[in-house]
Amino acid sequence: MQATDSNTKFGLGVFLDYFIPMKIQVEPETHRRARMFMLSHVCGPFLGSVIPLYLYFINGIPADFRFWTFLISVTAFWVYPFALRYTKAYRPLAFISIANLNFCILWACFSYGGIYSPFLPWVLVIPVLSFLYLPATGLTRAVVLAQIVTSFAIFAWLVVSDYPFPVVDLEDFQIIGIISQVSASIYVAMMAIYFANVFREQADFERELRDLVVAADNIRNLTQSAQQATAAKADFVASMSHELRTPLNAVIGYSQLLLDDAEDDGEEEISRDVAKIHAAGSQLLGLVDDILDFSKIEAGKMPVHAYSDSLSRGITATLCDLQSRAQSRGHSVAYEMPDDDPTLHLDWQLLTRALSHLVAGVSAAGESRDVSLTVSHSPASLTVEVLTPFVRADLNEANLFDVFAHASDASSTKYGGADMSLALGMKFARLLGGDITVESRTGLRRAFVLSIPTNQGLVSDLPVAA
Repeated sequence: MQATDSNTKFGLGVFLDYFIPMKIQVEPETHRRARMFMLSHVCGPFLGSVIPLYLYFINGIPADFRFWTFLISVTAFWVYPFALRYTKAYRPLAFISIANLNFCILWACFSYGGIYSPFLPWVLVIPVLSFLYLPATGLTRAVVLAQIVTSFAIFAWLVVSDYPFPVVDLEDFQIIGIISQVSASIYVAMMAIYFANVFREQADFERELRDLVVAADNIRNLTQSAQQATAAKADFVASMSHELRTPLNAVIGYSQLLLDDAEDDGEEEISRDVAKIHAAGSQLLGLVDDILDFSKIEAGKMPVHAYSDSLSRGITATLCDLQSRAQSRGHSVAYEMPDDDPTLHLDWQLLTRALSHLVAGVSAAGESRDVSLTVSHSPASLTVEVLTPFVRADLNEANLFDVFAHASDASSTKYGGADMSLALGMKFARLLGGDITVESRTGLRRAFVLSIPTNQGLVSDLPVAA
């Protein structure tokens, strides 16, 4: 990353990547080779073109076909970056480039001095580039090596067979020989430095990758620990809930007996006190049951058993039970059913629990305890809209479905909290694949809409509950 940022800062990496197609940049190894390819084709011709220009302008070499062939083969390397950008064929272009370099060097040696040519040191550059441009294995690498070996063999055969190379005065090539060797050295050094920089980038990348692997292992271990902790918490809550039920049932049972005796004896003050104990015990027992249900849902141990039943039979009993329980607490629940009575396929027991908790939570969230329900359905879902005549203006919807969240920042001793009712109602709704949404209505009213998906289109082949 540091080397990449450095390249971006000085513009070299950005300039080289301009010619490299995106499909090559996403492959790290190929991208590294393509950058080496680009660097050599951007900087190499500057070093190589010095030689034919020196021959022509300083040594006075005639501009015959040998000179023009040499010059064109050198300057042709500037074409490859643009060819790579528009053809995106990196591997064929790398093969052609190596073949072009091989021809360029051997042609210069053939035309100017043969085995004594000052350009012969450039031959060492050819295999170096073949290793930098191409993968370590593969057909392309094998063909390139075969082409290099064949070219060298032909040139060596010409030398051994005393082929009459074009006659030149080697004394005129002393200075250009030094320039040629220096250029070849600079070229190889430049590629080596850049390759070392790339190697350092790769080492940094591998180090970061190892750090990421270690971090991933830590995260996996932490996830396993969290899952174990969640399972342990669920087991603890389940066992503690059962342990709490026994003394609570005793408190509720004995308080009921005391309440009956006090009422029979006409002791109203004792009756009121014992009634509070009985109500508090019953409320605490309900809260323990809610905690157990909540932990079961979080642990994924709450099964869903869907069956087909008519809407009126599946939900009317629940609505009537909500009415009776609301009346016992001084509340009122009114409901409105649709005109038709379709057969729906869902878990009616879980729907009952979701609706019961939703109504209890909505009653606690508003100052008015009068709740109205409107039941409707569509081909894909069942919807129950729970509406209160008035909801406090300071109602905070952000944490409305959080466990033990209060409706506002006001003291719970004044307003009371929604305890787990809304949160558990949301849990049951989502367990059924549905959701609970809050919609604002006129007059500070809010509607809590419970929506549950159904498989109404599939119930024709399913048995209807008796």
